[in-house]
Amino acid sequence: MAGQTPAPLDRVTDRMDHILGQSRAVEVLRAALDHDRLHHAYIFHGPVGVGKFTTALAFARVLLCHAPQSDLAGRVEACGGCASCRYFTSAQGGEGHPDVHLVRKELAAVSDDAQLRRKKQTNIPVDLIRQHVVGGETQGGKFYDAAAYLKPVMGHGKVFIIDEADLLEEESQNALLKTLEEPPVGTYLILVTSSEDRLAVTVRSRCQRVGFVSLSDEVVRQWVGARDHGLTDEQVEWLIVFADGSLGRASLGLEYQLYEWPAAIVPTLEGLAAGQVEVGLGVKLAKMIDDFAARWVKDHPNASKEAANRRAAGLAWSVIAHHARRQLAQAARNAPAGDVDAVQTLVGPWLRVIASLDLAERELAANLNLGLVCDHLASLVERSLAGATESPSLV
Repeated sequence: MAGQTPAPLDRVTDRMDHILGQSRAVEVLRAALDHDRLHHAYIFHGPVGVGKFTTALAFARVLLCHAPQSDLAGRVEACGGCASCRYFTSAQGGEGHPDVHLVRKELAAVSDDAQLRRKKQTNIPVDLIRQHVVGGETQGGKFYDAAAYLKPVMGHGKVFIIDEADLLEEESQNALLKTLEEPPVGTYLILVTSSEDRLAVTVRSRCQRVGFVSLSDEVVRQWVGARDHGLTDEQVEWLIVFADGSLGRASLGLEYQLYEWPAAIVPTLEGLAAGQVEVGLGVKLAKMIDDFAARWVKDHPNASKEAANRRAAGLAWSVIAHHARRQLAQAARNAPAGDVDAVQTLVGPWLRVIASLDLAERELAANLNLGLVCDHLASLVERSLAGATESPSLV
């Protein structure tokens, strides 16, 4: 799934028991806190946008609290009033805390290492890990102290949260191994990932794994319903399907009005399926993607336009895929029982549309021009719905 980084939800959650739909993950962390059996390194793994990063900040709040308290049930919580807790309740949330180190690919854009600044932000290079975690000399000739081994500013420990840890290069992961195995006392590392399998076995073996799950449609519906955006029932239902169990995707859809995208794309798809001559799908897609990416970069000053384009393209592809899946379900219901040829006639075009999206994803990954990819995808979709079975790839 493209569009990996969700928009922020409602800043940091005050308490871990306010995390929606992740009772099992929260109980694992609560047990560690309540019984003082904390691990020094964690992997928070699970689908995109289901609360992993939010939970990491809520967990960090307790870890760094100057005077943690236990309730009558023996559950440890942050006090809410110490200097550390006040950072979490400020406008910046945990992101403003001097001992919470958030490591993201976007940090490359503000590095004082010119070579690192030129990176495309499609992964987390080893020099970024050297600068912000383990220290050492970068390829650009800069030398950094090991942030993980420096004294905490507030004297009560440090938490390093590596977001999208699956983007760590192999060399980056290797550079982390010693720190993951033997960090200083009071230093905790949390690797947040939606693709745990991309982490090396040597990294995973040094961390405690905490699994997160997709949220139910009802949780997403309640979350959307608690925010008055004047949506129609149809838009709400589309947003719930688009979210696919992820509040991060739901938040993204609300913030960027993605629920309006189907109105721009679906009529063209329906026209093509009905045998009408439709033009301009590629232009529409390119404009939607470019508009989203431009706004994303404006909202996230350190973000890469190239990465934003890929994110936006993935979101646009998901609109087409959503409609294609609905048509497949309808075709399966309408096909005569036992008539294989009829089933193939009805479902084949939409299966080819989905295959076209996979190809477009690969073409983007190969760094082909976005406009060309959109035009090629539009051509593939048109041919798929007209009954063509194949089309040459651009790569």
